[in-house]
Amino acid sequence: MWTGDSQRYGARPLHRQTCDYGSWRKDMGRKHPRQRQHIFLYIACGLSLWLVGAGCVHMHHFGKEEKLVSQAKSSFAKSDFAMSMTYWREILERFPDTQGDQALYAMGLTYAFPEYPDANYRTSLDLFKMLIREYPESVFITQAKIWISILERTIEKEKEVDEKNGKIDLLENQLKAEHKKI
Repeated sequence: MWTGDSQRYGARPLHRQTCDYGSWRKDMGRKHPRQRQHIFLYIACGLSLWLVGAGCVHMHHFGKEEKLVSQAKSSFAKSDFAMSMTYWREILERFPDTQGDQALYAMGLTYAFPEYPDANYRTSLDLFKMLIREYPESVFITQAKIWISILERTIEKEKEVDEKNGKIDLLENQLKAEHKKI
């Protein structure tokens, strides 16, 4: 039986029967074969090098991805929408598995942005729907659904406004015709 902290510091047990000193003393001073130790060392080193090499290849692509994403965001912030869209398209082509959902989301936002000269709510709506269809586990799904709802209502309201503007034009023409008769 061991007492308190003495166990940590290598103190002897209180009762000799609880510890077999004979086998421990036999092994003291005896040299162990080291051949197996080196084999495990070689295997561990080889595995480590393989993992580091595989990680570096991934990090090489990761750096390019992040650089393109950064350039796309920076271009958008500078109102250089055409360049931003170019970067997002390249990201979607080159890294669809890791950045495709973000690229589709950003492109959808850009097409919905009123200051973008080529703004198109239909195209934006299609991109958000593609995001939901192709990346169902994306972190952008909830936001894409919100945008789809907003864009569908906006497109519907635009149709109503166009119809009412058409009626107004028709009534104005009729009114002008009536004034000519008078």
